[in-house]
Amino acid sequence: MKQDHEAGQQRINQEICYAKSANAHHEKITVREHLEKVSQLAQAFGEEIGRPEAARLAGVLHDFGKYGHPFQCVLDGTMQHVDHAYAGAVLLYFSKAKKNLQQYEPVLEAIQGHHDGLTCLDKDELLYAFKDEAWDRCPSGKTPSVRGEKAFSQAIRAFQADFPGFRFPKIEPRTVSASAPVADMLDTRMLLSCLVDADYSVSAADDDPLYLERSSMPPLDADRMLQNLENHLAQLRRNSTADSELNLLRNQVYQECGKAGTLPMGLFTLTAPTGVGKTLAMLHFALQHCRTHDLRRIIVALPFLTLAEQTEKEYREIFPEVLVDHSQSNLSEEMRELAARWDAPVIITTSVRLFESLFSNNPRDCRKLHNLAGSVILFDEAQSLPAELAGVTVQAVQALCQSCHCTMVFSTATQPDFGAIEHTEWNPTEILENHEELFRKMRRVHTQWRKELPLADVAEEMSVQRNSCCIVNLRSHARTLFKTLRERCDAADGLFLLTTDLCPGHRLIVVEEIKRRQKAGLPCLVVATQCIEAGVDLDFDVMYRALAPLESVIQAAGRCNRNGKLPQGGTVIVFEPREEGRLYPGDSYGRAAGIVKNLWSGCKEPELSDLQMIGQYYLQFFSDSPPKQKLQQALSRKDYPEVAKEYRLIKEGGLRLIVPWAGQRALFDSIRDAADRGCIHAAHLHAAAPITISCFDGEAVKACATPLRIRHGKTAAETGTYILNTGFESRYDPVMGFLPGDGIPEDYML
Repeated sequence: MKQDHEAGQQRINQEICYAKSANAHHEKITVREHLEKVSQLAQAFGEEIGRPEAARLAGVLHDFGKYGHPFQCVLDGTMQHVDHAYAGAVLLYFSKAKKNLQQYEPVLEAIQGHHDGLTCLDKDELLYAFKDEAWDRCPSGKTPSVRGEKAFSQAIRAFQADFPGFRFPKIEPRTVSASAPVADMLDTRMLLSCLVDADYSVSAADDDPLYLERSSMPPLDADRMLQNLENHLAQLRRNSTADSELNLLRNQVYQECGKAGTLPMGLFTLTAPTGVGKTLAMLHFALQHCRTHDLRRIIVALPFLTLAEQTEKEYREIFPEVLVDHSQSNLSEEMRELAARWDAPVIITTSVRLFESLFSNNPRDCRKLHNLAGSVILFDEAQSLPAELAGVTVQAVQALCQSCHCTMVFSTATQPDFGAIEHTEWNPTEILENHEELFRKMRRVHTQWRKELPLADVAEEMSVQRNSCCIVNLRSHARTLFKTLRERCDAADGLFLLTTDLCPGHRLIVVEEIKRRQKAGLPCLVVATQCIEAGVDLDFDVMYRALAPLESVIQAAGRCNRNGKLPQGGTVIVFEPREEGRLYPGDSYGRAAGIVKNLWSGCKEPELSDLQMIGQYYLQFFSDSPPKQKLQQALSRKDYPEVAKEYRLIKEGGLRLIVPWAGQRALFDSIRDAADRGCIHAAHLHAAAPITISCFDGEAVKACATPLRIRHGKTAAETGTYILNTGFESRYDPVMGFLPGDGIPEDYML
């Protein structure tokens, strides 16, 4: 075996080495041709992050291992499971980086991880690979393409024959140190992004010369978009039914945000009460900022799918050049390519997509990161960041602003003071200097605090009201309250339930019907969970809110007297449900609610716009919420896979279930037919986004649904998605959505 390897490696010296086999689109592609193209494109991407030479070096060495005989055997089908990435890192380490490891480490890690994911460098492993001909396993678990000094010498001669004038470039000095692990690791991910995007794009262009053109949208035209925004806003003003004073305040916020857009780039906060028009005001800031600083794109990161759906709808009314990338987005093949790269002028995504990518070790997740450079990133509902992850997230954002020519805006009505987190620097520029006065002027509700209130009593009070809503913390509470309220109401046509038991398409239809009834002045009673708190533009006279974290209470209050039409103000009633069993969806949520309860001790009418109280809340909240220890330990070790595992904005759990909502029953039937024939593809799962829900009662799902698998040759991969079985269609109720199981009373079935 050793003799075969040596003989094969010697042949490399006389033969042309190939990177790709011939196919219907092209002849064999040489390693030289592939490395040249990738290094040039990686250098262009590296310009965006200020690291062109480092990116070019990664590009020219990333597939050095293809000069090894084992990889050439892969092309002719006689070997498989060969690692051709590791050899490039070994070559760079012993040729240049060993004497200045801190400088070259990101390039080494990017080369090593560009296929199988980022891992921390192991200097002993690099030494074995270079010295030991018997070394037979790369860190990836695959067979090395080049191993031992003799094989490396032969591969180097082949490389030099292709690149006779090659000299290791002097790469850019790093702007971060190993003592700042979040920024240090993000630097590596940015270089990995340049390399992976260049590598994949060059390979795709071999088959389709127009690939890069198809996977990029036209550049941002700030002047045209600003004009479209002004036209859209003029139309909204003409059709507005809001109080005239409220419209004046909204216009003031809009103008001040536009003025702030001319400020120097950096980290900003936008602190403003709900209902003041932050969505369009932030966009005004972003477009003015892009025009002032010649920036390439606007990225909007939102914590909730409902908010993403609402924002997408509003943005598309202003301009069509919007890329939507989130877990429920139904993307065509062409749009999926755009979503992989994020080369678009305006992107709407989720905070999960954005922030988890900043801590990922997966090349696919990191591929888009270099396109964050030269962007304005708008993070709405900033209070949604989990406390245990807030500190490291702020550090990553600051690294983006300092190293990648980015501006970041944290927008919310309840601005957290992240400086209260230990070892966290937080000195943003506030866009609205007079936001405290704005909160006073925007006071539209009176708040009552009731320590204990049974859901039955809430139903009794709501049953005699015309336009009210109750938001509870648990779906089980929502079902209980909805059933009780339905028994007490004379007319059920004005009663609605909004929870994530309804699929996204269903929820949108229900929200539109509620809006229609409110606009027409018809009775409207709504029971909901937290899914209604952000991005849902509804306006109630009375709002009941089960005790919750302060930011959730304030968000709920923003749906009360939203348009300021009630002369005496709206009424917000915060209550502690007197019910059996658990009251909160998680420990952190319950702890935050407990802080609110303590702050309001002895207070019957708390003032929700009291910024001092909000500050006290966050100070105590962050003090009671230490950083995630496993994540901190993984960061200190530069353990990329463990960091990616521990940085999760949403805890894993629940199953995705495709349901037979009547509004898109044909889509459901077509997917179930494909499942019955064993022909499920990824495109089916993307198309099913409007009729897919998340269920945390796994046993209930498995009892009435079939798991969907995607076939790859002889194997079938689990998707984590189920589809409701024939005969169980009634589990999806036309009013209440998915009913978990036998524990639901029969009379819940409508």
